[in-house]
Amino acid sequence: MLSQEWNIQPRAVACAQTGEPFAKGERVFSALYWREGKYQRLDVKEAAWNARNDNIEPLSAWQTDFVPPPPAPVEPLKKDDAESLLRRLVAEGEGSSRNARYILALMLERKRVLRQLERQRAEGRSTLVYEHIPTGEVWLIEDPGLKLGELQGVQDEVARLLAPEPAPAA
Repeated sequence: MLSQEWNIQPRAVACAQTGEPFAKGERVFSALYWREGKYQRLDVKEAAWNARNDNIEPLSAWQTDFVPPPPAPVEPLKKDDAESLLRRLVAEGEGSSRNARYILALMLERKRVLRQLERQRAEGRSTLVYEHIPTGEVWLIEDPGLKLGELQGVQDEVARLLAPEPAPAA
């Protein structure tokens, strides 16, 4: 059996012939061709479909009503914002931001921006050693040993720090 990559494009949002965007509910005609050693999908409006060259037959053709793609999900927390804040707090080195630095590091670890390399214990304190995956930087984040009851307050603090500054009144 032949092993082959099937890289067929998803439905387009505009006509391949005219460049005009499809309207919601509009009939879209799709055709699959074999060109230059790979599959090529063309999505066109009805007028372009009717005006096509009948001598060039597609491998497959179908029609459907256009449904616009859903909007991209809004990321609840932008990576750059959390990362920028963590960088600033680490540079400042204030003891009062220890809890926030820890929570931000966990958030960035979950987003796969930071990777925990090890946990070091010395003098009753625990320090997490993180690698910043894009740059290879090593970050040391102290584990404050937060209790479950303290998390809500720290989360509120981090949310406040990440909130955009209110625009000055004109």
